[in-house]
Amino acid sequence: MAHDVALRSGLTYDGPAIEEALREMIEETGGWPGRIVPGARVLLKVNMLAAKAPERGITTHPAVVAAMAVLLKERGCRVGVGDSPGGAVGGVERYWRNCGYEPLAADHGVELVSFERAGSLSLESGGRVYNIARPVLEWDAVINMCKFKTHMYCRLTNAVKNAFGAVPGLGKAVLHSRAVRPADLAVHIANIYALVPFDMVVMDAVLAMDRRGPGTDGRVRLDGVLGVARNGVALDMVMSELVGIGPLGLETTRAALARGCGLPGGAPSVSGSASFPGFEVPLTWMYNLVPGFAGALARWALRRVPRSNSRCTGCGFCARSCPAEAITLRGGRAVMDRRKCIVCLCCHELCPENAIDVPNPLKRR
Repeated sequence: MAHDVALRSGLTYDGPAIEEALREMIEETGGWPGRIVPGARVLLKVNMLAAKAPERGITTHPAVVAAMAVLLKERGCRVGVGDSPGGAVGGVERYWRNCGYEPLAADHGVELVSFERAGSLSLESGGRVYNIARPVLEWDAVINMCKFKTHMYCRLTNAVKNAFGAVPGLGKAVLHSRAVRPADLAVHIANIYALVPFDMVVMDAVLAMDRRGPGTDGRVRLDGVLGVARNGVALDMVMSELVGIGPLGLETTRAALARGCGLPGGAPSVSGSASFPGFEVPLTWMYNLVPGFAGALARWALRRVPRSNSRCTGCGFCARSCPAEAITLRGGRAVMDRRKCIVCLCCHELCPENAIDVPNPLKRR
């Protein structure tokens, strides 16, 4: 009998061991999806949030991506890897290099796909229109290669949240700025998830992250876990339960279920097991107390305007990447303009020196 979710624990980033684990889990979840056949072009949609080294636990590890590429190549598929990180508007090559994806092209014949250069299509979902990168719509099959970690606004980011990267360019920052409450952003994420035709989900939680994720403020953990599922909502429900917030503990899960993206009836069936002792998930309930009509006031009162710390080298990367042009360099340090800042947190996520702090809004004064 096929299970909804398959888990493996006790793993490291050893390539052959990951390949074998993925083979088993794919079989346990019903085998290869129908669109993944010889000759198919299969896109691996990774989490490439920041141009950071794999050991930082922020991005989908290249060892997991390489293992999946090996299995797909064995089936005679063409393989591509892509995502749209916040700073890719200035060039995505730095992300491929720092995240460890560049060798995939030479070693495994993988195509590195720029969502920005490929263009996008405007599609309606949930009564709103979103620009979706063409590759996730036009390749023959898409596999969601998500990273399991905490998120200061969404509590956890995993399969459903990984769909957000299908919006290229600065569109994500615009949606962040308009969604004052986590519940509002969750609706946008669920709408986007409903548009992306994921055939399968592969989750990297070998290195996971808790506390103040999803970027450089989080705590990297060696949990040794991989997950595979056909349905990303089911995987998120299982993982939420494992870290102690319950299967419906995420706004993104509830919004995706409301969009009809989950499994019909009952709890997801699971093959294998995993545990995350002492995993700390941030609280976001205070943001949902803000009335929807009070958006302007909420942005002023509760927004966490970033600021540079002593590690800032004045490289200017944050200023060049800021969609609101809210950052200038003064005295060799980045300075954020509170009036212009839209709190997309791109600077915090993208800084190569981990030199951007995000204050707690409830302790701001």
